[in-house]
Amino acid sequence: MAEAAHTPKMPTTGRLAILTGLSLAASAIPVPLVPDRIVFQIRGAIVQDVASRHGLSLTTDGRRALAEASSESPIRESLKKGLGFLSKTFIKKLSPLATFFTASSAVEVFAMGHLFDRYLELHRGSKSVRIHGEEARAVRKLIDAAMLKALSPTLRPDPVPLLPPPEDLRDEFTRWIDTVILLGAGLPGYLERRLDSAFDAVVAETGAPAA
Repeated sequence: MAEAAHTPKMPTTGRLAILTGLSLAASAIPVPLVPDRIVFQIRGAIVQDVASRHGLSLTTDGRRALAEASSESPIRESLKKGLGFLSKTFIKKLSPLATFFTASSAVEVFAMGHLFDRYLELHRGSKSVRIHGEEARAVRKLIDAAMLKALSPTLRPDPVPLLPPPEDLRDEFTRWIDTVILLGAGLPGYLERRLDSAFDAVVAETGAPAA
């Protein structure tokens, strides 16, 4: 059995962010089937890139298992249950909700790349250089479960310590403006911490795929 090579891994955050943005733009294309096909290719490129950076290879079946969209995405399925009185057709006609569901698709793309990287970095037990369909499908179930768990209000991600400045010379208005700007800038990091905590909890509960 071939073993994974120990090669230096480059940071993936910037590339993943760009590809997530591309998936968001693709999801907004008002042409049937085209957005889904483009997002499928983007998801495939992301997992291929993550695997390569860990010195691993994805089989065709493994890539497809990770890249294909679920019949009902974890985030949208959870939201639809919460909005159970609204039909799927009605939801699509509400532009604010339609926009939100488009954004949720991009969040799922980001979560797929981020959590697949976390799985390979911290939780994979196999030393094989190939990730086959069976392992990929098991990882996909873990990622889908983690995305649902990340929505739970009971989840408590690790906090980030904040160091106050030795002296704050800003006026009150500037302080509030800075707070709003920094809160927006901190949302991606907060999302990452929630996903990490949820994924680690799901792996602890169900176990990582067998080697």
